Amino acid sequence: MATLTVPDRATVAAALSDPPVFSISIIQAKPGKFDEFVALQHAQFMRVRGQVQGVRGSRMLKSPATGVVVLISSFETAQDAERFRRDPRFTEHLERVQPLIDRAEAMPVELAYEVGLI
Repeated sequence: MATLTVPDRATVAAALSDPPVFSISIIQAKPGKFDEFVALQHAQFMRVRGQVQGVRGSRMLKSPATGVVVLISSFETAQDAERFRRDPRFTEHLERVQPLIDRAEAMPVELAYEVGLI
């Protein structure tokens, strides 16, 4: 028989007190480079998945009709987000995809609300 362990209030409060840190990047691929860019992004995700401390998750949304990709990343802390931005695996990836990008904007954002699972 399995034993169910219920965390105490202090443990729950500590887990809920620090909201995750989010970053959004909106990227316009150069004409004719959208598929190549998406493929490199996917390869990077597969390369580092589960290996970067503090990464809670990420989403990549794409619009082939417009050549735009939206990347949403969440981190445990602001320090984790900053450490990831300096990680050679990330900076080297940026160098690889830079020739495929027409313009990009990255910004930290805060969660205003959430409903359901996306």
